[in-house]
Amino acid sequence: MPVPFYLLCGSLGAGKTTLLMRLLEHWKSQGKRAGVLMNEAGEISIDGPRAGSLAEQVMNLAGGCVCCDTKEDLSWGLAQLVQDYASDVVILECSGLADPAEVIDAVTDLYTARLASLERVIALLHPVSTDDSHSSAYVTAQAIRCADEVILNKRDLYVPMHWEGFRDSIVKQNPYARLWETSHARLDPTALLAPRASVRPAAPTNVTFASPPLSGSRLRAAYHPIATTIRLSGPLNRARFLAWLKTLPEELERAKGYFRFVNEPELQEFQYAPPGQPTTAPIMLLDEPDPAVVLIGRGYDVDTLGRSLLDCVDAR
Repeated sequence: MPVPFYLLCGSLGAGKTTLLMRLLEHWKSQGKRAGVLMNEAGEISIDGPRAGSLAEQVMNLAGGCVCCDTKEDLSWGLAQLVQDYASDVVILECSGLADPAEVIDAVTDLYTARLASLERVIALLHPVSTDDSHSSAYVTAQAIRCADEVILNKRDLYVPMHWEGFRDSIVKQNPYARLWETSHARLDPTALLAPRASVRPAAPTNVTFASPPLSGSRLRAAYHPIATTIRLSGPLNRARFLAWLKTLPEELERAKGYFRFVNEPELQEFQYAPPGQPTTAPIMLLDEPDPAVVLIGRGYDVDTLGRSLLDCVDAR
């Protein structure tokens, strides 16, 4: 079975490594073998040796951003941790310059998904000005948008009105994430990593301020993972699939997969990245993955879209 994979992203200097160390301590106390992928923009890893004091194994992806310069190393490092070091859980700490959306795209590749399943995207942020750095502002915005858990850190350093304005801006950007407020990345890893219920509350919000309640005690709005894999039990009816493509919601940010059409021998590669049009094209692969389609997005009816895709499977 694929091992749980956690993505830790966010602002430069927000305290990601401090949080990473708390999570590693938690997993070690549970007897789990934690593997770490440490991405740093410099040519050498500064934080990797620190994480190595608690992790079973640390793979350093130094020399660039994991979203572009070292993207190929990500799959290789993940395979090393899972297959060679038998990691029970893997966490990637992104460089503060890395676009988490690109990383999510990489780890939800159907090859990589054999090894690890994206469990949670955790964004760690602190209220600093990004007006002078377009790249920093963009990466921070992407981290907020992709996150399942948004942790606002260094609260002790800011006056209340400044902090609350920052907090409110985060809620507007991502109404799906659970919000945590803390200093020195102090929070309960058990609560942070606990499975999230999917019960719809009376109030239309899923944001909790201040100290999160005990696991399982909070009702929240219906939530769907940012990446959903739809496994296909057989070849697809081409006409029905083409009709399905016309129903793709605007909230769908990415879709990709491999499958065959009925009575057509070629393996097909499916790609969709708005604003472009969906494409399917024959492809030859030495190591063919199981037929499946990965959907990436939020705010749309995942179940309905998934069922309608499964309806494209030819039942003969």
